Amino acid sequence: MSHEQVARILSRLDRRTTDRILAHLEEQESTLAHRIRDNMVLFEDLGKLDKRGLQTLLQEVTDETLAVALRGELPELVARFKGNLSHRRAEELHEALMLAPPQPRPRVEQARREILETARQLQARGLLILPSRSEPMID
Repeated sequence: MSHEQVARILSRLDRRTTDRILAHLEEQESTLAHRIRDNMVLFEDLGKLDKRGLQTLLQEVTDETLAVALRGELPELVARFKGNLSHRRAEELHEALMLAPPQPRPRVEQARREILETARQLQARGLLILPSRSEPMID
């Protein structure tokens, strides 16, 4: 199995599990762990999509899934997503984030995995290019 395949599998796991696996691998094979990390696309990496790519992705994501996925994320990432939504949809997202009760971690991580899977499907169809840590994007 290649390090790209392992990275794809680990990208689908929750962050805590991925971090534990990579930390253990780092102790045993630091070069391999680095290669895997370089090929992983995490939820927060979606903020690096170009404007058109992010808008394409957001058209395919439900408001509820997006609101759950953005729980606990950095304000810069939330702002990046909001900035690529229509004014009405951005306001609704803001309200959902402010008024919704706390969400269980597994639900948040599931919503993030759903959005990443949607992004992968869009990439497979040639509608967007996912950012890669080993190949930085240039505007």
